[in-house]
Amino acid sequence: PQLLKGIREYQRDIGATSTFEGNEAVIITGQQPGLFTGPLYAIYKAATAIRLAETLTRERGVPCVPIYWVGSEDHDFDEASPSYFLTKKHGVLSLTYAPDGEIDSLPMNRIPLEASLHGFIDQAASETPGAEFREEVTQFLHDSLDASTSLADWTARLLARLFRDTPLVFFAPHIPEARRAGTAILRREIEEPLRSTGIVNEAGRQLESLGFPPQVTKGLTECNFFLELEGKRSKVLFEKGKFWIGGAEFDLDNLLALLEAAPERFSPNVALRCIVQQHLFPVAAYVAGPGELAYWAQLKPLFAHFGEAMPVVYPRAKAVLSTIKLDKLMAKHGLTLDDIAEHKIKVLEKALRSTSNDPAFVLLNTERKTIEEALRELSAGLQAHNKNAAAMAAGLGKDMAAKLDRIERTILDGDTAKRSAVEKQIERLQNSLVPLGKPQERVFNIFSFLFEHGWELVPRIVRELDVESFAMNTIEL
Repeated sequence: PQLLKGIREYQRDIGATSTFEGNEAVIITGQQPGLFTGPLYAIYKAATAIRLAETLTRERGVPCVPIYWVGSEDHDFDEASPSYFLTKKHGVLSLTYAPDGEIDSLPMNRIPLEASLHGFIDQAASETPGAEFREEVTQFLHDSLDASTSLADWTARLLARLFRDTPLVFFAPHIPEARRAGTAILRREIEEPLRSTGIVNEAGRQLESLGFPPQVTKGLTECNFFLELEGKRSKVLFEKGKFWIGGAEFDLDNLLALLEAAPERFSPNVALRCIVQQHLFPVAAYVAGPGELAYWAQLKPLFAHFGEAMPVVYPRAKAVLSTIKLDKLMAKHGLTLDDIAEHKIKVLEKALRSTSNDPAFVLLNTERKTIEEALRELSAGLQAHNKNAAAMAAGLGKDMAAKLDRIERTILDGDTAKRSAVEKQIERLQNSLVPLGKPQERVFNIFSFLFEHGWELVPRIVRELDVESFAMNTIEL
């Protein structure tokens, strides 16, 4: 009851409107807070959880609620601080938050928000495509920033607005009721120090024996929880019968007493967080990204150790936001999304080949087939009579192919005006769909598109994602 009370108060604080009775099944997902909510995949994780909860409710007749775990205890600020936008000129705008104060090892619910972020909002709004929604979205960003107390708080408020018309419930593990409710797991971790470390490492060795690299490898003296000292999230070591945090020493009784008196100073690490999550909620499935899927493979014996049921681990939907113009441009050059992800020069040459009507290019490709077929037949014919000669003929075929490629590039490079135009179009495609050489969902944030398409974009993404297909979804804006 106290945890439920805390969740409801948190919902009200961040402006979320969804309801949670506490007796529903749960589909849960989550992500560390990030500037402007972080990369798009955080949105796709939430959307996947919403759709799966709807499916479970409909098909099984079991009330099911999607929950988003805002990783307010996480402290990887290097991952949280940058944000990227697609500009009007089809470039990539990079904004990186660097507070003036000391932030090393601070959890996200303690990262301060400084006035420079208002400048980031205005810069993003002015440099990205926008329409009638620009002013409203910009104003909300400013207002929510002013109302927030930390980066975690701002992220939660933004997500609550983005998913306002959905059943998504938000949760943050730093709220006092959550810390108190999770003490049973942390108490056992303290009472049996390094037992879970051994379990995780042994599962990693088993994965390695099957040909898969272990994703979580703990030092032999590392415990699976953190303790806040002077506001910083610090690792806990156990050596020679004592716990060591920074330069401080604790015995078992001291640490258990501290847990009872100040549970807000304790938080689980990446492995133990999954156990606490299952302890707090009746989780039917956890929606995970590719990296999470990999490390969850090590966790089944850890769930057994703590007597918690391991949920289904379900891959989040993948998506790319495109436009009619971008799709037509790809089709014009005979390119696919996989092609666009290749090196720029390789993509350019493929595009030029697919659209070239130069008579020299047509002649080369016609005669090339004859030349290559003749050399293959020569090599095959010699095989029965002289293997060395056959090998030399095969080598000649490879040399000839390389020389023909050079001739082809010379022809394609001849029309400098066309090459320059196509090169700009390829740059536009790559910046839009695979910015910085990475999948779009791992770079751009949702606000990169909201200034132009408005708040309705997120409900549309929820509707259009095919969460039962693990292929890349394309959503045409």
